[in-house]
Amino acid sequence: MNAPGRSPGVPVPVPAWAHELPDGRDVWTPMRDGTRLAATVWLPAPHGRHPVLLARTPYGRAPYGPGLRLDVARLLSAGYAVMVQDVRGTGESEGDLRFLTGEAADGHDTVTWTTRQPWCDGQVGMFGDSYLGIAQLLAASERPDGLRAITPSVCPAGLHDVVYAGGVPRLGVILPVLAAVMAPLHVARRARLHASEASLAARLGELLRRLPVEDQPEITALFPFYADWLAHPDPSHELWRETDLEARYDRIEVPALLSTGWYDYFRDSTIRTYHALRDRARLVVGPWSHALRERTLAGCDYGDQASGEAVDWTGLHLDWFGHWMRGTPLRDDAKVRVFVTGACEWRTMAGWPPENETVRYHLGDGGSLGPEAALRACFLSDPDDPVPTMGGGVVEFLPPGPGPVDQRPLAGRSDVLRHTTGPLPAPLEVMGAAELVVTVESDARSFTVTGKLVDVHPDGREEILVDGIARVADGATQLPDGATRLTGGGVQLADGAAQVADGGTELTGGGAQPETARVLLGNLAHVFGAGHRVRVEVAGSNFPKFARHAAPARITISAPSYLLLPVTGRPRSSRDAVRPRS
Repeated sequence: MNAPGRSPGVPVPVPAWAHELPDGRDVWTPMRDGTRLAATVWLPAPHGRHPVLLARTPYGRAPYGPGLRLDVARLLSAGYAVMVQDVRGTGESEGDLRFLTGEAADGHDTVTWTTRQPWCDGQVGMFGDSYLGIAQLLAASERPDGLRAITPSVCPAGLHDVVYAGGVPRLGVILPVLAAVMAPLHVARRARLHASEASLAARLGELLRRLPVEDQPEITALFPFYADWLAHPDPSHELWRETDLEARYDRIEVPALLSTGWYDYFRDSTIRTYHALRDRARLVVGPWSHALRERTLAGCDYGDQASGEAVDWTGLHLDWFGHWMRGTPLRDDAKVRVFVTGACEWRTMAGWPPENETVRYHLGDGGSLGPEAALRACFLSDPDDPVPTMGGGVVEFLPPGPGPVDQRPLAGRSDVLRHTTGPLPAPLEVMGAAELVVTVESDARSFTVTGKLVDVHPDGREEILVDGIARVADGATQLPDGATRLTGGGVQLADGAAQVADGGTELTGGGAQPETARVLLGNLAHVFGAGHRVRVEVAGSNFPKFARHAAPARITISAPSYLLLPVTGRPRSSRDAVRPRS
């Protein structure tokens, strides 16, 4: 049987920290239905049996491609074999790409096949980010023999979680990934190049602006499942069932090292997975985006301990794999390790979130944010002139990029309500999930409400921390099992926690009657410095991060509307919050 060839994958420069690799061997891995998946294996020595570290990717199996952040040469030096596989329908693998669907079975079969090879000692660990991360969790839910440890990073909690937030398509995630990352690979795989397909990445701005969002013939020609995604927003639809981790968490027994960044668009999904796995999991959260783990993000320098290199990202994983595959003691046994933005320091804790007090800040007339106050404010949300996305948790190539981007360019827009506290007399430490609750009405049957939490610095910089969206529509909202409708709207889960789904929830409403919209802004660990101000911004769009509503909507916000902040008290340090580099 001929070995598979090498597909080029996404062109990525070799990181400066990476070391030269020996030649790998290309192998076919058979699946239960007879489909063969292509993989490359690097061995630490030509002979002997070794524990294997496995990554399964749709982005081409180059050792340092997207989602692959570990120094493979260092893994080999530590005595591990490394295997990188093209998932079904990508690279040189056979079959059709189904985008996460089928990855549980294929992951199980790949682990099982690997443990039976003469170069494997019967143990497999898994690594990788994003798609590669949830692929680990799906495989683990099938409980393959020999799988000892996983390290999912920046990963969603299911396919629906990739496509939707708050009942609204994550346009700024799904279109860039399909058009700019997946399309060039898919075109090359089909060995025929059409001009329209080849230029999708260059035309990303045009694709994002199209209405309706379903009108993407070039995308659906390459990826027919895109149309299915947008045709079935209901999370209970069978389309999403196979990849939904909520139904699989109790089957995941393998220990998991989970990691994410405060500006990762799957931040809350990763944290939700940590909560579900609890005793079987550890959590690391840095001041990072989905793909960047540098000390500086969007002009903010978080210090020389902030980067992935500073925390020894490969060493962190070797410590985890060594403990579960070789029995060596963990050098760092903290359950949770988070970087506190504003204080520029790492904290360890027994769980997430730490003990906190939910403090209510009311939105009031005149842009106030504080004690309960009267409020009635109206604005027009026009899909032809949406509020532009300015940083936060977005893909890296969506201008102006992810991170704590300054929001001052949005000043003067009449469709953004800004409510701000006075200067803080002392530092304010916030750890947990922030939420915006607004009483809202509109002349539109369906519209969206967005929220944003901002740290306003004394020098005027307006630093975005977290944001979210809620869709207001006619009809009943599907609630999770065991959840109940709160008085006045909103959702309470069976475990008593607010539902956090990476920046949003869906609610019922529409028409002229006021409704309570709960915009789940998301998790953060941040210190507002003394003299800083807390701001919440309310609008009807955040584009292109989220899809726009189809028609203009006149939206009215009234009392009671308030911000819920999880306050942990005064921090141990009163250092100034991070300032942008000059």
